[in-house]
Amino acid sequence: MKKTIWLAAGITGMLLGNPTTDAKAALNIRVGSRPSFVIDRRPDFVELRDMGFSVSVGSPYDIVSYGNLYYLNQNGLWYRSSDYRGPWISIRSNQLPSRIRRHRFEDIRRYRDTEYRNNEDRRRVDQQRSDENNKRNLDQQRSDENNKRKLDQQRSDENNKRTLDQQRTDENNRRLLEQQRSDENRNR
Repeated sequence: MKKTIWLAAGITGMLLGNPTTDAKAALNIRVGSRPSFVIDRRPDFVELRDMGFSVSVGSPYDIVSYGNLYYLNQNGLWYRSSDYRGPWISIRSNQLPSRIRRHRFEDIRRYRDTEYRNNEDRRRVDQQRSDENNKRNLDQQRSDENNKRKLDQQRSDENNKRTLDQQRTDENNRRLLEQQRSDENRNR
């Protein structure tokens, strides 16, 4: 029993006698896993004609569409996939197509944002034109409908006039016929 107490006291002394140290370490284990990015819907892309590829806009990730592949940039690391939903494989920047690799991603973002604003301005102008054209078309339709109503009214008025003229003619003919009969009766 004495041995057990001495052994416990010795271990306790060793633990309490050593100064504490702050141990900090980063552990990054990749055992055949692929990065997982959650992309719920197909991102909208802005075409950068001068650069020859498209870049996602309004997406939580920076995705470049070039050829039939997608390239995702996350924290300076590049990933590639044949589908915007993945699976994504990690690639080195020297494995990027030269059209993408020759530009810094900050520049790509800046060009994307500028092109997106220009597209938004164009869309706004196009929408205004479309709205104006729709208004003109609606006004034209209303004018056409009014003209049709007027024309229908004119036709109706003409038909009514013809009918009235016919009634007058019939009435005059009836009077004439009565006059003739009356004259014939007097002459007998």
